Amino acid sequence: MVGVWVMCLWQQMGQPQRVNLVELGPGRGTLMADLLRGASKFKNFIESLHVHLVECSPALQKLQQKNLKCVDEENASQDTDIRTARSLFGTPVSWHATLEQIPSGLPTIIIAHEFFDALPVHQFQKASRGWCEKMVDVAEDSSFRFVLSPQPTPATLYLLKRLKWAAPEEFAELNQIEVCPQAMELTQTIADRISSDGGGALIIDYGLNGVISDSLQV
Repeated sequence: MVGVWVMCLWQQMGQPQRVNLVELGPGRGTLMADLLRGASKFKNFIESLHVHLVECSPALQKLQQKNLKCVDEENASQDTDIRTARSLFGTPVSWHATLEQIPSGLPTIIIAHEFFDALPVHQFQKASRGWCEKMVDVAEDSSFRFVLSPQPTPATLYLLKRLKWAAPEEFAELNQIEVCPQAMELTQTIADRISSDGGGALIIDYGLNGVISDSLQV
């Protein structure tokens, strides 16, 4: 289904000859491998793609290269943050540590499957002294425990002002909330890239449709 969406968007863009296809946090590389396998029958489409995988883990990069059946190019960069190979289907595949490292100037299609919910969050709780940040402390027996900051932290003062998705009356009823600044920054980066270069983004995550107060799993 993801491959069908990518191909439909490519057609809607006028079937450009060169396209950046980006996946954020590709895991084992299964989604991209399935997409390329299904698209391999469509010559013009598959030849237009340059796949860019945003992945920091060297171990996962190796696993992705294996599942995509990639062969390193002879003139591949030795930069550990930016590396290029070629898939079984002839599609160039590059690895990057960040989205910003991907060259601009081409239509860009971005996929993020269960990526945003893996980003770190700040949690805040309403107390008698106002909104305080939930933090980790060390108890007397050397175990970890959650505590509230003695006063609003810089993150509290800054991030809670950026809550654009919660209506004032909804926010007033909350006793606890979490904010992911990296998600906000990354979403803006994606929007800026698509605005300047054209393309689209498919972001897939699972959860409740509303303000999240506590999604931490321990």
